[in-house]
Amino acid sequence: MADEAPWWKKDRDLSRERKAAEALRPACANLGDSFLIVTEGTVTEPVYFDLLRESLQLSTVTVKVIPGKASDPRHVIQSAADEVKELARRVKRKKVAVTELEKFDQVWAVIDTDVAVRKEFWNDVVQKARDLNVKLAHSTPCFEFWLLLHCKMTTRADLVDGTAAKKAFRDELKRDYSTNREITEEAFKDLMSAWPTAVKNAQTVRKHHEDGNTPSPSNPSTDVDLLVCAMNDSLAVHLRKIPCREM
Repeated sequence: MADEAPWWKKDRDLSRERKAAEALRPACANLGDSFLIVTEGTVTEPVYFDLLRESLQLSTVTVKVIPGKASDPRHVIQSAADEVKELARRVKRKKVAVTELEKFDQVWAVIDTDVAVRKEFWNDVVQKARDLNVKLAHSTPCFEFWLLLHCKMTTRADLVDGTAAKKAFRDELKRDYSTNREITEEAFKDLMSAWPTAVKNAQTVRKHHEDGNTPSPSNPSTDVDLLVCAMNDSLAVHLRKIPCREM
């Protein structure tokens, strides 16, 4: 009989399994789920998710993408909660248009951790999201790390802030991308086909940090793949681009 693994290895493996389950839980979506996606950025993130919605052939009825009322992640979360409340209020008063759904199955805030970590209010961000039942698709240091993973797999340690991450992505893209909506749409045309690669890369980065017991939010890292997988999983099985649940 083979020797049993030592207790510390069992505990470590169990911890990894638990972390993996916790990471994947927010990604689960049911067939036909509707999404409210509120973003910290006013151009880059809304354009990205609008293009992703089109790529997945999801309608504007089932996926609503709006910028938050301010760039602070706490305001983004509050904006999402306010949108949910406003919809419920209009439903109660029978003021909902025929093209609108009466509820959002999934409510997400797409945020950066850069400023919140440096100014030491990240824990407040996480708690606010829990209190308001808003799921976080956060990136460290910022959303551009998720975009960078469309181009290459990296855990480079020099992406110390949003400025560095934006430069790294711009250098990889070899063009400007965020001046206005038209420029962003043009810059992202070719990028969008690589979102399945970005999902795999994000999962590899997550495992890298789990193996190293890196404190959360790990730099660099992203949970945007969880939102993307949820959108993908809301499709009928034969329409899904990748089997997210099985990854």
